[in-house]
Amino acid sequence: MLRFPTCFPSFRVVGEKQLPQEIIFLVWSPKRDLIALANTAGEVLLHRLASFHRVWSFPPNENTGKEVTCLAWRPDGKQLTVS
Repeated sequence: MLRFPTCFPSFRVVGEKQLPQEIIFLVWSPKRDLIALANTAGEVLLHRLASFHRVWSFPPNENTGKEVTCLAWRPDGKQLTVS
């Protein structure tokens, strides 16, 4: 069993989502209620954090390929970089 030091806050599960593809990367926006996800199919998805409502999705194509290697938010949370 994995145990954390008492200096970490305790979290409780408030929801669970099943997705059709395995998620390989996820990053929370540092300033907004957004979460960016990349899956094994090469899609990049942007969802609201609390409701998990999809804001947009970016499917793979012949120019971008099907492999996402990194997701990163700009520190102000206004731009998402995908490689």
